[in-house]
Amino acid sequence: MERKKSKLKLNKRRVIVLIVLAIICVLILLGIVNLFKLIFAKENVVGNLGNMGLAVYEDKQTFYNKYEEGIVKVKGGEEYQITDETAYSIHLEGDTVYYLTLSNSNTLDLKSVKTNGDEPKKIKTLSTPSSKFYVEDGFVYYISNKDAMGIVKFSLDTNEENFIVTYNVQDFVLDGDTIFFIDNTGTLYSVGTDGSEFKTITNEYNIKRIQILKNWIYFYNTEENALCKIKKDGSKMKVVATFVNNETYNVTSKYIYYFDEVNKQICRCDLKGKKSNAIVSLKASRTKINIANDILYYLDDSESETRIYQMYRVKTNGNAAKPIEY
Repeated sequence: MERKKSKLKLNKRRVIVLIVLAIICVLILLGIVNLFKLIFAKENVVGNLGNMGLAVYEDKQTFYNKYEEGIVKVKGGEEYQITDETAYSIHLEGDTVYYLTLSNSNTLDLKSVKTNGDEPKKIKTLSTPSSKFYVEDGFVYYISNKDAMGIVKFSLDTNEENFIVTYNVQDFVLDGDTIFFIDNTGTLYSVGTDGSEFKTITNEYNIKRIQILKNWIYFYNTEENALCKIKKDGSKMKVVATFVNNETYNVTSKYIYYFDEVNKQICRCDLKGKKSNAIVSLKASRTKINIANDILYYLDDSESETRIYQMYRVKTNGNAAKPIEY
């Protein structure tokens, strides 16, 4: 009897050990799977619209502005030109591309075109000091300086236009049903897309050029001369990178891309502001950084005397990409 009892105890211990080992193996396997997902997942880019919106990637196709020559679609390694005019704030909504372009009267026209280049249409001439806009659920959100200064909500169905808030808005981001914006004093606010729940988030920092990733609002802080971030409720302000010392940056789910103005190069670092390295050198003293399908699209001096800038591209790890031919 005692032998049987000891054998039962040993068997129970073995079963427990095996169960624990199985759990550990499952956890390790899940960790490996999540790590691979993180490594091979496409970058979620939040900062393209803060860089004039010159490129966008969705549904296995890239649309980029070939500067003065129009929008080009990249799909399956082939390129197709679908417009013939400079485009800003390129949006893809289903089978329609929305964008802004400069009109003959130096105003900004909101236009659309199908992804195959069909049905080009002018939607509206905007009175705006900014080329940034958002399209969401049949509405267009943009900064207006017509009659008053503020953020406008325009219906694509009814053409009805209403101010959400009147303020000296300098920059804004649409985040779900909330708009975050800054005024000319660098104060950060939020307001619902229906105009409700207006809040002052913080007036402690001189905030410029905001971008949002998850629960953090990234911004260039002119007082710190650095890239910083703050929680959406205004808490936990952190300095991310002191070497990001100008407003040209682009936050993604994997990296922060920024313009090193002193050395004239585009660099990237991790989201903690560490492991910085240069990607590409520039000739120009200004640029815009757009990320689409692991490709960096950027502006540099033109090789032609007829234009000032033109678009270039390189892989985000610095390796060569298919060149843009002009």
